[in-house]
Amino acid sequence: MKRSTLAFAVGGLFLLIVVGCATPAEEELPWRLENVFKRVPPLKHDTAGRLAMITWPPFVLGPEDTSFQRAEPLPEVYYKGLAERGLAQKIPLKDNYIPMALAMQKAGAQVIIVEGWGGSGPGGLAKDPYHKLPQPVKDAAKNYVFPCPLLLDGWQMVADKTRETLGKFKQAGVKVDAVWLDWEVEPQPWEGQWLQSAACSRCRELFPRGVLTSAQSYAAFITRLRAELFSACIAAPVLEVYPGCSVTNWEAVFSTRETPTVSCWGGWAYPPMDPGLMTATNPVAYGNNVFYSIHWKQEWGYPLDVAHMDRLYTRVMMSQASQDAENAQRLAPEKQCIPWVCRYCPDVEDERIPILSRERYREILRHLWLRGADSMQVFNHPRPGHLTIATEEIEDAVGVCDEMLAFREFLEGGRIMNTEVPGVQFDGAIWSGLALQKTAVVRAFTQGKDAVKFKTKPWEGGPEVELEAPPAGATYKLQMAGEGIKVEKQ
Repeated sequence: MKRSTLAFAVGGLFLLIVVGCATPAEEELPWRLENVFKRVPPLKHDTAGRLAMITWPPFVLGPEDTSFQRAEPLPEVYYKGLAERGLAQKIPLKDNYIPMALAMQKAGAQVIIVEGWGGSGPGGLAKDPYHKLPQPVKDAAKNYVFPCPLLLDGWQMVADKTRETLGKFKQAGVKVDAVWLDWEVEPQPWEGQWLQSAACSRCRELFPRGVLTSAQSYAAFITRLRAELFSACIAAPVLEVYPGCSVTNWEAVFSTRETPTVSCWGGWAYPPMDPGLMTATNPVAYGNNVFYSIHWKQEWGYPLDVAHMDRLYTRVMMSQASQDAENAQRLAPEKQCIPWVCRYCPDVEDERIPILSRERYREILRHLWLRGADSMQVFNHPRPGHLTIATEEIEDAVGVCDEMLAFREFLEGGRIMNTEVPGVQFDGAIWSGLALQKTAVVRAFTQGKDAVKFKTKPWEGGPEVELEAPPAGATYKLQMAGEGIKVEKQ
């Protein structure tokens, strides 16, 4: 392989790195740190005291760098460079990553634990955990037999292991800033899980009366149980070792009867639930092309193009975060909000479905910040044929974060002004904002062709102000001025 030299600045140092000449596709791999540092400039605004963002693929020096898998730290200058961009290298909940955590900490970077897990999860660790099914049900399950949800031995094992592992981090001198898990594990409230539980001889003895009589009652019970398990067996052990640590898990959100929070794909709403001891909620805002098969209506009369698919992405991606924010404001405004975000998540193999435009994605990110986000997790998983998007995801997340940090005082102390979710056919003003006692910041745009005007009253009992929402979007800073409001377009 031919060699070339790349130069870039990190932490005030000018680095020269000799790397192999890569193909154009390789140059776009999101885990190449030299690529990230070339394309993503350091933040202009201070982030001291705020939580960093993480990405899904770990940052490495190149396609052949396996240091992360071996838990070997990179030179500290790289962690410093990430911190200057509001990013942190995620690490798993494993004690062999303590040296990496120490190197990150020494470089001034935050230590954020992120780990994925699926399938049976903790429930499958118990002794003899799986459903006792009659043969016809077992045959119909096709080997997908779930663990009995009310056997909690495995969860206790995980709680003990979490406490033990984090204890080793603390003993080594590591300050863990956040534990953001992606444990999409059982128990889940789906119909297939209900059918197995209802047929299981053991579950029929363990479940309270009435729970197994319908899919709806089962879903309500399991949704609460799942939240309670993560609260007691994950959040509690983390907070025992690291009080004040940010803790959340995939789709840990508030949902109430007054404001039911939809699932991240928008197909159904959660029954009442809350994150318990989790210190942060975790709404999901992915540009998932499965939205087309779930939501698209022919009666809209829209062509299947970027502009009109953008409308559907906007509707679904703003829904869960907005409903969670509405509930959190009412029930627990002290909770953080750490959404998962992603521009391109192709759960459906259909190239006809347009990808969310980059411009609309950045617009959605702005509105998530102004609806209560405290940081973000970027699911920039590289997709074959679209590797550039994975790098653009980092650029967009960091760029919009920097833009919003110009209004840091609002992000940290502002009251959420609007949680309305736009309809697909809505051509009016889509706006979000945060208000302090006498000042506010508002972002607005329209999906229509022409700018539209809208009115808002930032402070109860105060004056009303008229603003304009152009198709390209606009940001306004508002300030009480006597009996009126001074408007500054940013």
